[in-house]
Amino acid sequence: MNVKSDIHWGRSPEEDDGTVLSAMLYAEGRGDYSVLKGFMSDFGSRLRNSQDKEVATAYGELEVRSAKSFEYEAKHGRHSLMKWDHPVNVEWVKLGLIKLTPEDRQAFENRNRPPVTV
Repeated sequence: MNVKSDIHWGRSPEEDDGTVLSAMLYAEGRGDYSVLKGFMSDFGSRLRNSQDKEVATAYGELEVRSAKSFEYEAKHGRHSLMKWDHPVNVEWVKLGLIKLTPEDRQAFENRNRPPVTV
């Protein structure tokens, strides 16, 4: 069991399909499609066939919704849809949990530059 996910999400992915779906939706909300793609690779088949029909339906909708985002990132590069100003992304960059390429760093700094006062 992953103690960190248990603390963050309240239950571990081993226990609950809804927990996995919540993590996927959270990644989507942060614009982190590389993480979402990894979750889908690891847990997609399970969620698609979940006994919880609400989870299976929501996962199917997520697959449809994220397909164009995956295509966009394949063309424009990893993290090209990342919401660099999302509070969790900002915190995780500061903690070193999100590793930045030079292009990522530029995008991060552009989105989080303090406003210019005149």
